[in-house]
Amino acid sequence: MKKIVTLLALFFVGILFAQETGSITGTLLDKESNNQPLPFANVLIKGTTKGTTTDFDGLYTIDNLEPGTYTVEFSFVGYETLDIKEVVVKANEATTVNASIGASAAALDEVIIKTTTKKESEAAILLEQKNAVTIQQKIGAQELSKKGVSDVATGLTKATGISRQSDKLYVRGLGDRYNNAYLNGLPIPSLNPKLKLIDLGIFPTGIVENLGIYKTYSPNIYGDFAGASVNIDTKDRPGKGFLEVGFTSGVNTNAVGNDFFLLDGGQYDEWGLDDGSRRVPIFLDIPNYNYVSTQIDYFPFDTSFNPRKRFNAPDGGANITGGKSFTINDEQKLDVLVTASFSQDHKTALNGTEASFNSQGGIITNFDNTDRYQYSTNTTVLGSLGYRWNSNNKILATTLFVNDTQDELREFIGIGSEATDVTIFARRGTYEQNTLFTQQLTGEHKFAEDKYKLVWGGAYNKAQGLIPDRRTLFFTELSPGFLVLGNRTSPDFANNQRFYQELDENDYSGKLDFDINFGKDEDDNFKNKLTVGLAARSKDRDFEANQVNYNVNNFRTTNVDFNNPDALLSETNFLNGSYIVLENLNPTRIYEADLLTLAGFANLQYELSSKLTFNGGIRTELFEQNVFYREQQDLETSPFRKQTIDETFILPSISFKYEINEQSNLRFAASKTVTLPKFTEVAPFLDEDVTEITLGNPILENSDNYNVDLKWEHFPEQSGELVAATLFGKYIENPIEKVFVASAANQNTFVNSDNAIIFGAELEYKKNLGNLFKVEETVWNNLNFGINATLMYSKVKIDNSVTTFNGSNIAPTNLDRQLQGASPYLINTDLSYSKTFNTHKITSGLDFNIFGDRVYSAGGNGVGDIFEKGFGLLNFNFKDEIGKHIVLSFKAKNLLNPSIERYQDQENIGQEFTTYKFDNGINISLGVTFKL
Repeated sequence: MKKIVTLLALFFVGILFAQETGSITGTLLDKESNNQPLPFANVLIKGTTKGTTTDFDGLYTIDNLEPGTYTVEFSFVGYETLDIKEVVVKANEATTVNASIGASAAALDEVIIKTTTKKESEAAILLEQKNAVTIQQKIGAQELSKKGVSDVATGLTKATGISRQSDKLYVRGLGDRYNNAYLNGLPIPSLNPKLKLIDLGIFPTGIVENLGIYKTYSPNIYGDFAGASVNIDTKDRPGKGFLEVGFTSGVNTNAVGNDFFLLDGGQYDEWGLDDGSRRVPIFLDIPNYNYVSTQIDYFPFDTSFNPRKRFNAPDGGANITGGKSFTINDEQKLDVLVTASFSQDHKTALNGTEASFNSQGGIITNFDNTDRYQYSTNTTVLGSLGYRWNSNNKILATTLFVNDTQDELREFIGIGSEATDVTIFARRGTYEQNTLFTQQLTGEHKFAEDKYKLVWGGAYNKAQGLIPDRRTLFFTELSPGFLVLGNRTSPDFANNQRFYQELDENDYSGKLDFDINFGKDEDDNFKNKLTVGLAARSKDRDFEANQVNYNVNNFRTTNVDFNNPDALLSETNFLNGSYIVLENLNPTRIYEADLLTLAGFANLQYELSSKLTFNGGIRTELFEQNVFYREQQDLETSPFRKQTIDETFILPSISFKYEINEQSNLRFAASKTVTLPKFTEVAPFLDEDVTEITLGNPILENSDNYNVDLKWEHFPEQSGELVAATLFGKYIENPIEKVFVASAANQNTFVNSDNAIIFGAELEYKKNLGNLFKVEETVWNNLNFGINATLMYSKVKIDNSVTTFNGSNIAPTNLDRQLQGASPYLINTDLSYSKTFNTHKITSGLDFNIFGDRVYSAGGNGVGDIFEKGFGLLNFNFKDEIGKHIVLSFKAKNLLNPSIERYQDQENIGQEFTTYKFDNGINISLGVTFKL
């Protein structure tokens, strides 16, 4: 490991000293459009053949210039030509030349240019952040590419105060239920019934223009959040025609040199799609059918319990992106963009630990020899079609399809319980397929010389989550080398089963925002704005799961091969009744749910003085959520019970922006929001894992959140630099938390605690090291350093005892502690290098993030809180753009390969017990992209 890190560091440093040319870069603004960026203007170096055109953000770069003094010429049809003389270019340095031009006197009455920006560059995003009235943070495609980020979830972890655990995001210590996700400003549903926030890791960064992170509330977004609302703006403006094709290939160090196994008989093809061969058992076709295997005369299963060695193919994938803007006439344009990608990866984690313990540290289960194999695929297709019939009117249709699959095999060896001290073997194979189809139509229209603006949008989302065949077997070792089917420590040799699950969700949403601009300044620009809007969202979910158990009592003394249980669970033994398969009738495994939100809002942006701007408003939401379910004692024919939250929420917000000077702002924001329980937290569905089970709680209530932020930010004159500090605080009434229930099966549920407080500080710093050290003509000018840190204190207060809907008693082990999911600190830092020489544009970087220990699950009845142990991630990436048509890349992720651990903090006996421990290995990949 040390050798790998050392070689990468030497490689990174070595490329710093190979440059001998300089460059000129900057931004060109349009005087005739309120100093908006001017795209497609010509930038020439007089006396040479070198030149370029500005992009959508008005940005330009001219590379490979020999050191010397030049004259830079800016020109645009119908505009004055501007020459800037005596521009000095030095070796290994980028000279910044910013300029603005306006229409010439002769053409002023004939030429009107209005532009919109393509906000994916770091400079454009920081400029937008600086000028915005509200507090916001964005990450553009340029920064994601520079840091070698391949998916949206990883990209978000580069932002201040955001961390990731598995497929969950934590923002300022607040987990899944406190966050929202939007696609182009319209909500998108989760594919996982356990989560509210969609796993953003399924979205490749190739579809992203920028990621918006809104940690403070504004009335134009839904009020169900307290952590952050994340918006993915997809690419939609291709400009001149282009076509890019890319390929990647890589390996995981844990998978290299080790065999790779999955259960035999998977339901996917090489693309992660259903291959059509799966035969659905009869008990999922006939509702309320009491299935017993002795009642049929055929074998209904076409998948195996045997592990099969698979070819551990290299990870990687392919992607293609193409688009073009077609000019219909002088004003009308048609924008067409299509991107598609496929990726696959293998993960192997050997000799891990999964365990659970009681309040005295006694073993409930202790699998201290656990192996995990995982094969995942992702297929994403995005298409957008935009039509602009003039600079004031545009509509955009966006279609997105995502297919995400995961096939996992977990094998366990350990002690089933301390009381019996019997060695238990277990195997679970799970195949999951999640698909999302999204169709959006949005529009923007300006009237009366920009005095009025109408923004509207509508979306339909179809989400489906399938677990078509989860298979679990337990084995008991009666004597060394002699195994029998079933868990001897459980009654009736239980836990041998097949499980089936299907989630279908339809999500409809729409919005209508209308801006009224008024009050012009001395430059004839509008200062104030009143926005009124309407929004609606309707969602319905059907969830169905079923399980069949294997009664293997006839095999109590029959030796079984751990790697060949099919020898006993064969078709012959099934048909002759040697073992029995019967449906586990559990009425809680089916539930239906729906929600309806109707909202109206008004927001006023008003300039109180030349430096102070007020922004405030109010949102009213009529919210109704219904969950229809049955309890354990109900019959399958019993009518559904119903849990309803029917509320009208009045959600105010207020913010102020004070411009200290041209480079600095001081901001304040305060708001009230709500947090609603998720469907799966309310429905009493018993979710069973090997070492943990979770039961929903229908008596959950929503939480009320009170939020306050104070932020100072400074934008140096140098493009892409930032210094910012934020103080934030939150008070949450009735926070929802996952807690332990008194049981012998490590059962958890969800309850409302009394209240929680969170306050902390965020620091952010982006700087070019050449500017920092005030040096010239050195490699420091090509190095950029960034760091952001969050320090946080949280405390939740809990009742002495809580009773759930079914009478289960929860006596919290700690009546006050840090909030579940909240880390005391979080640090992200990166060092990047960028330079052009000859025909090569090199971009390289190291990034590192680390977080402090956080509560994974709250303890009850003397069982200690379970913590996720903090760890650090170190990644390296290198990219070489060779000329205009080839890009080579190298990435190494998780270089330190830390153990991912959880521990149970048993304060009463002064000990900590490891409940979970794995390492994920190092991922190394190579890529090539052809730009045609």
